[in-house]
Amino acid sequence: MKRIVTLLFVFAAITAQAQSVKLEFKPVMGAEYPISMEINQTTTIRVPMMGDMTTESNQILSAVVSLAEKTEKGYLVEARLTRMTVKATGQGQSQVFDSEGEDIMSEAIRTMLNKPFRMIVSPQGEIVEQMPVEDTLFNAVDETLATQYARRRRETALQQIKSIFSENTIKSVVQAGLTKFPDQEMKIPAVWTEEENSAELGAIITVQNRLQELTGNRAILEAKSIIMPDPNAEKSDAAQRMENISGNGEAKIVIDADTGWVIENTGSQSLKGDLVMEQGGQSQTMAVTMEISTKVTSVRQ
Repeated sequence: MKRIVTLLFVFAAITAQAQSVKLEFKPVMGAEYPISMEINQTTTIRVPMMGDMTTESNQILSAVVSLAEKTEKGYLVEARLTRMTVKATGQGQSQVFDSEGEDIMSEAIRTMLNKPFRMIVSPQGEIVEQMPVEDTLFNAVDETLATQYARRRRETALQQIKSIFSENTIKSVVQAGLTKFPDQEMKIPAVWTEEENSAELGAIITVQNRLQELTGNRAILEAKSIIMPDPNAEKSDAAQRMENISGNGEAKIVIDADTGWVIENTGSQSLKGDLVMEQGGQSQTMAVTMEISTKVTSVRQ
């Protein structure tokens, strides 16, 4: 009897080892894929002769993604933002942009909610093309601000809202619901590595993903990332910019194996680099460290 039980355990182990899956992004027409991303960041700048200056920022970005049509490149999806909250505090000052607030800026931000932003996502979960955010989308923002703000203040506020509804922001919200998958069947456990050149950071981001288990329609992944300066990155000529970014991060991700959509993602990053500020022909470089925690959730659990 003992030998039979042992053989059963061996058979079960072999069966588990043989488990395999091909993960893909497969949105369904008519379905909505909600996503909410919370980002908490602590940034410390070492200012010469003054010491460390620390800023805390908190963001909540929510959206609903849906399939518009299938194309040769993949899936044309629409992302409609449903919430935008950005708060920053430091040195006794604070700045808030909140779609759930009561002031005129909040009212203007709300005019941008539920507007469709389009992009194409490949079956491997990569955003391969993004349609530009047209200036005409901000007409309602300008009209709202004009009810209470004079021209100069209105222009400043409009630019601030344009910056928080930038193409990078829209893309980051959709990316929060995606994971880049290899185009092949994978045995569990499986490991794959992806590398991305970030023009925004001037860095190379290398991510190692490990598919640990598949239970029902839920796939469990762990991801570890390394960020290094890109020696071939084009130097920015902005008056204020980050250079020499490096660091690491990790995340645990739960994915709906039927659709490839992220159910939950909790992660953290530690980064360091240089803040370069140029003014009047003079340049100043200050060391910067950043601690970032993220939490991504989908209502469809």
